[in-house]
Amino acid sequence: MIRYAKPTSVDEALALLGEGAWRILAGGTDFYPAQGSKPIRDNVLDINGLAALCGIAETSDHFVIGARTTWTDIVRHPLPPAFEALKQAAREVGSAQIQNVASVAGNLCN
Repeated sequence: MIRYAKPTSVDEALALLGEGAWRILAGGTDFYPAQGSKPIRDNVLDINGLAALCGIAETSDHFVIGARTTWTDIVRHPLPPAFEALKQAAREVGSAQIQNVASVAGNLCN
């Protein structure tokens, strides 16, 4: 039996991951096209409900970019000049609609 889960906390997501194999679904901009017309045969763990994985934070010595942070988030965030190449790349990823939902981590992993 194929399972679909959309956890609302990171702890819940980690518990599900500990139970077995899952395909992770974030923005879905690569997930669905890669699936094509084939039926989904794997368990799907939808992390779109995990607000804790969104956004950009600055600590005393580094920046943290959450796994669900979108390319639009990168462009709009007031990052220092060292991130200008990343912002330029963010503007080149697909259309504005894709940039609004595609996660940086998902695209890098794909």
